[in-house]
Amino acid sequence: MIPSTALFERGPVLLGADTTTLALAANLKLGLIMAPFTPSPGLLFASLTLATFDGYTPLVPTPGTQPESLDPSNGDAIIDLADPVGGWRWETTGVTNLPQTIYGFLLYNSSTSLLYASELLPDPITLTAINQAIVLNRPTLRFAASGVS
Repeated sequence: MIPSTALFERGPVLLGADTTTLALAANLKLGLIMAPFTPSPGLLFASLTLATFDGYTPLVPTPGTQPESLDPSNGDAIIDLADPVGGWRWETTGVTNLPQTIYGFLLYNSSTSLLYASELLPDPITLTAINQAIVLNRPTLRFAASGVS
């Protein structure tokens, strides 16, 4: 059976409000990855290398239900991660472990090291000095609508 759009839309609504995963922001982290990787549904947290530069700390989305909607261009369901105070921004504060190249980012449950999602940056970014920053637009989880009627 192919699920209807009404059923398809319900999944992200429930997931965005689920206090055991995405709405439990205190246990949800977005971090940077400093080694090449290939995003895939089977990717494991243990296979990724988190950034280590001075000033790096994984960021936590604003707690509570995460905003969800449908993309009008293709019908995909999307869940945005609510911006933390200061936004999705990391800045070097020292020279320890520089240079360091950042290849992408990941969303994970910090208490279990369970990987929820990963994404490559359009181009890797190499940090080489103090006061350099990486800023992400709002990270979004996307669920393809193909097959939904």
